[in-house]
Amino acid sequence: MSEETKDVQNVNAARRVFLKSLLAGSALIVLESFNKNTIVSALAATSNQNANFPKFSAVYSPGMGYPQSVVSGDPTDSGAILWTRVDPSIAAGISGTQYDPGLVKWMQQPSSQVNPSVKDAIEAGQFVMFEVSETEDFSNPVLSGFAPIWKDFDNIVKVDVDGFLQPRTQYAYRFITKSGYVSKTGRFKTLPAAGADTTNVKFAYVSCDDYTNGYYNALRFLANEDLDFVVHLGDYVYESVGDPNYQNPLPDRQISLPSNQSKAFTIDDYRTIYRTYRSDADLQKMHETHAMIAIWDDHEFANDCYYPAIAPDDSPNSSPSRRLTANQVWFEYMPARVTFDASKGFEDSIQIYRNVKIGNLVELIMTDERLYRSSHPCGEGLVDERYFTSGCDKMNDPMQTMLGTGESSQKEWFLSTLKSSTAVWKIWGNEVQYAPLMLLGKYLNLDAWDGFAWERQSITNELKTAGVRNLIAITGDLHTFEANLIKSDYQNDADSEAVGVEFMVGSVTSSNLKEMLVQAVSGRLSNSDPIPSSIMKKITGQLLGPFTVLTDAAINTVIDQLSNVVLMENPWIKLFNSSTHGYSIFELTKNKATWTAYTVSTIKSKQASKSLLWQCEVPRDEAAINIIKG
Repeated sequence: MSEETKDVQNVNAARRVFLKSLLAGSALIVLESFNKNTIVSALAATSNQNANFPKFSAVYSPGMGYPQSVVSGDPTDSGAILWTRVDPSIAAGISGTQYDPGLVKWMQQPSSQVNPSVKDAIEAGQFVMFEVSETEDFSNPVLSGFAPIWKDFDNIVKVDVDGFLQPRTQYAYRFITKSGYVSKTGRFKTLPAAGADTTNVKFAYVSCDDYTNGYYNALRFLANEDLDFVVHLGDYVYESVGDPNYQNPLPDRQISLPSNQSKAFTIDDYRTIYRTYRSDADLQKMHETHAMIAIWDDHEFANDCYYPAIAPDDSPNSSPSRRLTANQVWFEYMPARVTFDASKGFEDSIQIYRNVKIGNLVELIMTDERLYRSSHPCGEGLVDERYFTSGCDKMNDPMQTMLGTGESSQKEWFLSTLKSSTAVWKIWGNEVQYAPLMLLGKYLNLDAWDGFAWERQSITNELKTAGVRNLIAITGDLHTFEANLIKSDYQNDADSEAVGVEFMVGSVTSSNLKEMLVQAVSGRLSNSDPIPSSIMKKITGQLLGPFTVLTDAAINTVIDQLSNVVLMENPWIKLFNSSTHGYSIFELTKNKATWTAYTVSTIKSKQASKSLLWQCEVPRDEAAINIIKG
């Protein structure tokens, strides 16, 4: 075996240890020895910090050296994940091949002995110091310590401070390099203590943030909301960056990938996309203000993807290496308390479905509706087999699954978690539309739950039989605001027999149906069209007849007609609007859930205003939608 081969194996072995173990244990992570390479991260409580370790001091203006700012996520009642990325020109960080076997002990006692190589790395500036404080001047931090800059993983820093903080408290945090580069200050709130009597929880949720399609005005307004946390339902990034020759990115929102392709295929491509999105000032402001709980949808990998790692718009063949790359980069950049192990392959490398308990009031249940799902039921060869279709028998095949099958599948976990939850409100973080969506007698979108109708009914029936109450699905993907009832039998059940409710949020910037009408006229496309342009032209033709030019008035007429047809054909859909962008907020109390949808006046200019679209109430123990405003 050549020395080069040995070196590659050592790097891969160290990478496996890091990726599997980074967030798997306690806040102080002591990794196993593997092929004589041990990677370590060190955390110290300030009150007992080892005097032998230096204290890094801020020298430069906040934010210099941290081009993606700071992010927090997956809050608990005693902590959160803290994230940043250090500019490689400021500090190169550590590599997985640098350390000899050994353990890093707790640095809570002055007598603690630390592996000399770790101490050397801290003193060499390959770790950052982090501080957590109840005050933004950091005059008396409640927690501080050192965390490695991971050179092999795009120079990111990830710290889990779960277990060290107090419930329902707002904290400030920051990172400092040895050379004095200090990050901006981030803020997050811890959750109410598990099981504690909780009277109020307030969170926002968003989805679909195509950077090239517009400005993140919605996120700027969201950052100013008083919230406990933010939920992101997927399409945080888009793998497609487009071609300016036939697509229409704003001049200052274009992205060029290292591969020079219009879609991400390599690890450098995916990292470039995340870095670019995270450079946006409004996205940074949202992250600096609120902790985020996130799942992915399809575009974090590729459009309309399904198992086994197939991106149907790019190839009919499985692409496990591309899927594994997409998994890794999502893991690197998202502040999620999940683990990743590249040695297990794309399917088992990561598990993003998880639940969060918020006092005794709320349980948030986040699912993954991409990694394990079946192919589209009626075929992949033509777009009208997925969109605006009459459907096919396979939609009702028991083997057609969104969540996965088997005794230990996500579906079994999901049902068990819902049925056993003792929280008043069960909030389901659901990626794609659950309620049926018919248009002109056809199924509009078989990439959603309509393509998995048997599984949808099976899930709903089981929840109905189990007597699960106060189920609210929060949904993204279609770039549309909707309020829907969840029924077991949509054709025959009365509204009073509904099992739960579904509230869809419009996109932050990604194209909605009204914008697609404009594209149908202009011939210019977007990276983020929820429905293929050829299908949208067909729908427009059926609603309006043959056309060559559409005026603004005609476009408004068509979108109004489309909305009216949707509401008429789908009586379980109580509200429908696909002509704007924004975010939604849920405020939950013991007696009711209040949903508020906000929109922004434009995404094509940074000068925008915010307005109320709708407000609805869901009474406790009633699967009902009471429209209050709008």
